[in-house]
Amino acid sequence: MHRRYVFACLALLITLPTQAATRFIVRFADAASAHAATQPDPAPSRRKRDVDPGQPRHVATLATGASVFDVDDGNPAHFVRFPGVVSVEEDRLVRPLALPDPLYGRQWHLHDARAGIDAEKAWPYTQGEGAVIAVLDSGSTPHPELDGQLLPGYDFVSDASRARDGDGRDPDPTDEGDWEDPGDCGRRTGSRSSWHGTHVMALAAARRGNRLGVVGTAPAAKLLPVRVLATCGGYLSDVIDAVAWASGGEVQGVPPVARRADVINLSLGVAGSCGAALGDAVAQARSRGVVVVAAAGNEGVAASGMAPANCAGVISVGALDRQGWQAWYSNHGGGVTLAAPGGSLSGLRTDDMLSAVDQGARIRWRSVFGYLAGTSMAAPLVSGVVALMRSADPRLSADDVTRHLVDNARPARCPRGCGAGLLDAGATLDAVVQERGGEAL
Repeated sequence: MHRRYVFACLALLITLPTQAATRFIVRFADAASAHAATQPDPAPSRRKRDVDPGQPRHVATLATGASVFDVDDGNPAHFVRFPGVVSVEEDRLVRPLALPDPLYGRQWHLHDARAGIDAEKAWPYTQGEGAVIAVLDSGSTPHPELDGQLLPGYDFVSDASRARDGDGRDPDPTDEGDWEDPGDCGRRTGSRSSWHGTHVMALAAARRGNRLGVVGTAPAAKLLPVRVLATCGGYLSDVIDAVAWASGGEVQGVPPVARRADVINLSLGVAGSCGAALGDAVAQARSRGVVVVAAAGNEGVAASGMAPANCAGVISVGALDRQGWQAWYSNHGGGVTLAAPGGSLSGLRTDDMLSAVDQGARIRWRSVFGYLAGTSMAAPLVSGVVALMRSADPRLSADDVTRHLVDNARPARCPRGCGAGLLDAGATLDAVVQERGGEAL
């Protein structure tokens, strides 16, 4: 899989448009004048309020002695009635002079008019507050984009010889690296560690506004890291137990999850049908109200032949490229529920998906940003939107979530079929909030 690492963040100066002022900072010639102007009317009448709606209202006195007033119509002329006024100025809004997430411009999947998911129209409703996304993957690595985002997770890799942490299942879901030497896992060539889980987590819910790099689809949601992949992948049995645990079920020998997930992201798969045991785990998760999202696969074949994407009730996600076309590698057909940006995998890295990774070839070294592509990258965008939906309306059932995603998807150029089309975060959140009968949170 192609990768490129980004080592620097750009700080840009930005100019913001001014806004009609309703607050003013007023300086007085002396303390007596300030005191007289800031005293409330002892007996304000209804008639006086009706006739003079611009009457300044004292808000606060600053440390310098100046006073802050609020004026309904924003007209500073109302202050001429006050004796001893020396100056009146707008109490202007100030902003940071650095782009909060300096790599956001490269995250075309969030905002591009043609191929993006229109996340900016969803965020005024919610950024995922109160929602939890479980990511069943290779685990997490320390990264500033995930600081404060992670709930206590679990390592479900049961085979100690593959886990690379010296034991089997344990409470530490840290990614120990999935590098391979030539000959490992039945492959002729070796590979460096992908840090796949960290990349997927940041696509779903990287912090917003930390002036570091990227932003996730649901930046205020919490992440539940669940390690199920290690050397050569992961056993289906571990995935089944992890689905049960993340959805609030009981797993022998494992403490119960402190907060069950709203959505489980499975950016993994295996060729073949959905087995009965895996199907049971998905069905039980859905019965607890948990949405299950899975990558459709990258083999360029029918998605119906890839589990867990083909399990009943799973939201199966195909990938679109930078131009909004069905990605050449994406599995397709009737087994796909909808599609999301996954990257072009064409050799031009900026057309792939930028997210958090580690720079280490084998072991963790330092936090950076890198490009990956695949349906693995498309799935967490859907999971992030599910978190936004659950944040806006926690009462939504798993079926309600699927219905809204499908009904509000945009048409996509998918000659081999990508379900309902392109994930549209803005339209989907509009529909959820309207159905709830409310406005922006």
